[in-house]
This record gives sequence, structure tokens and C-alpha cells, in this order.
Amino acid sequence: MSRETAIVFILVLLVLSTGCSVINLDTASDTPVSFTITIDTSVFSADRPVRFVFWSEAQLEIAQRNANCSISYNAETETEEVHCPEGVVYEPVTPNEFTFEPDEIADRVELTPGNVYTGERYRLQISGLNSDNCNSTSASVEEIAKSEEVVIDNLMWMTTMMACPELSGQ
Repeated sequence: MSRETAIVFILVLLVLSTGCSVINLDTASDTPVSFTITIDTSVFSADRPVRFVFWSEAQLEIAQRNANCSISYNAETETEEVHCPEGVVYEPVTPNEFTFEPDEIADRVELTPGNVYTGERYRLQISGLNSDNCNSTSASVEEIAKSEEVVIDNLMWMTTMMACPELSGQ
């Protein structure tokens, strides 16, 4: 190998190693993410709390593996039984959960769940009793935490449409 070829080879290795370190900056870090979430509390009942549930990337992966398992309740033994397809081992998952009374929220909530880190995928589910005191209202976000501070606004709220007794007579 000529000297010029060796220099080019070394330069290529340097460029590739620099590129790899840049790629690693985008992966998960040890820094927990804090969230600022804009909430219109008028959609929720004033009588019940609003629930915020954070799933980390690892928890989402476990939940995906558990997706084909079923849990049934045995009335005779008064126990739950878990049934999974062959080769799947059920793992319980407990996401981080926060609850707030609507009057504690004002127009936004600031949370640091501790299980979501920059560069990782997460899911946030927000739910509560609707302002009609019958239906449920919820919103969900699933994306990658791209920075240490994530602002979530313009949520797409969904409300169930149950036949509420107090509403059916109107």
C-alpha cells in the first residue's frame, strides 16, 4: 500500500469514526425529560382527577411482547391467570402515573416522570371523566423525546359517546 493510499485510508477512518460519534449523540441519554403539557380543563369533570400516564421505550417494548398474552380471572381460585403463546413470557409493566384535580392544573402541567430520557420513544396518555360527568375524555401522544424539555400542546381529545342517563332525557 502506498503512503498516499494509507493517508486516504486513515482519513476515511477518521471521518467514519466522527460520523459514528455524531450518531451516538441522538441515542438515549441519562437525562430525564421534563414535559410541559397544555390542558383545557373545561373538558373534564371538576369532580374527578385527570390522569397522566408515561410509558418509557423499554415499557412499550415489554407491552408489545405482552400483547398476545391474555389475563383471565379464575372465580374458583380467586386468582388471575396469565396465558401467553409459546415462547412468550409475560412481564408486568407499571408506567409512571400522575393525577391532578382539574383546579390544580390551571392551563398546563409540568412533569418529569423519571422514566423517559432524551432520544427515547415514549407514550403519554391523558384521561379523565368528561365535563358531562358520564363520558371519558382522553388524548395520547407517542413520539421520540428529542430534547430535555418537551412541550405538548394542541392535543387531539377524544370523548366516548355513552348513553348517559342525565343526558338521555334532554
